[in-house]
Amino acid sequence: MRIISMKQVRDVLQLHSVMELSLRRIQGATNVAKSTISDYIKRFRSSGLNIEQINILDDDTLRLKLFPEYSSVVVSKKAMPDMNYLYKEMKLRKKTKITLILLWEEYIETNADGYCYSQFRLHYSRFKQTLNPSMRQTHLAGEKVFVDYSGLTMPIHNQRTGEIDTAQIFVAVLGASGYTFVHATPSQTQEDFIYSHVMCYNFFGGVSRVVVPDNLKSAIISNNKNGIVVNESYADLNRHYSIAVEPARPRKPKDKPKAEQGVQAIQRYILARFRHHKFFSVDALNDAIASLLDRYNNKVIKHLQKSRKSGDSIPINYLVPMLRMGMPTAQQQKRYKQMYTLPSRTWEREEI
Repeated sequence: MRIISMKQVRDVLQLHSVMELSLRRIQGATNVAKSTISDYIKRFRSSGLNIEQINILDDDTLRLKLFPEYSSVVVSKKAMPDMNYLYKEMKLRKKTKITLILLWEEYIETNADGYCYSQFRLHYSRFKQTLNPSMRQTHLAGEKVFVDYSGLTMPIHNQRTGEIDTAQIFVAVLGASGYTFVHATPSQTQEDFIYSHVMCYNFFGGVSRVVVPDNLKSAIISNNKNGIVVNESYADLNRHYSIAVEPARPRKPKDKPKAEQGVQAIQRYILARFRHHKFFSVDALNDAIASLLDRYNNKVIKHLQKSRKSGDSIPINYLVPMLRMGMPTAQQQKRYKQMYTLPSRTWEREEI
């Protein structure tokens, strides 16, 4: 029997219905063949379902609706409990002392052949998961770069005084490929934060359409229900490169999973190897990071059977090229509050 992943089907239909992407763009984002994508879309249109129903239905029911020839699921004729009613009642349980088993007993009184309590509880649990789902993020090539600092710092030893300072580790990850850049700086101040971005764009050889930073003050002044206020110097930098800033919500790590995963991977693959090393300058640390960073990006990912840097993995062709046609004016550099040379960039439309 052909095994069809309902998770894959949902991803394809989401990109088709919500984002209205072409078959080729969907193929690039999901690694599903065009013929298979066309088949999913055709079945979706003939099913009469909408995308909201697709996301709510459980896997067995969705498989029966879209792929009846591959499904051996028997749809139950038992009356389904009113989940909205159950949810409203359970929200008041602290006040009314209601329990789920009491609601089940009331359900059985009017549906003698209804679900047993274990199935009743299972259906209610599935319903609650649909109220605040954590949807898998699908990243388009060249669309976003996620940036963050590692919580793990590296000690820098002063040879003259014997004092130990700490170097901050900046990490940037491309959303589609996971291609990663790592840069050590003396601090997380605005000057160092901006310089790390410049080095990052040079490393990638281009810039994405969107940058997703955390809410540190060097990037975001405030991010709340009243709106987002971007640090003016950081905004100037991104205007220079024509990049949109979309910060993650405060205390919402799922908004930037690529950055979280990238930081954790870098800590384990690179920083952990330095635990017995002693560095006397940030430059020496960056040299050591650079040698391991190439190994990390060229390392084959087992479940993908390709590396982050392989030709069909990194979407370099989708990044906006950055051409070195001179440096910003002195006034621009003053606005960016740093003395590093920022290579200018221009848009070059690509055929997609």
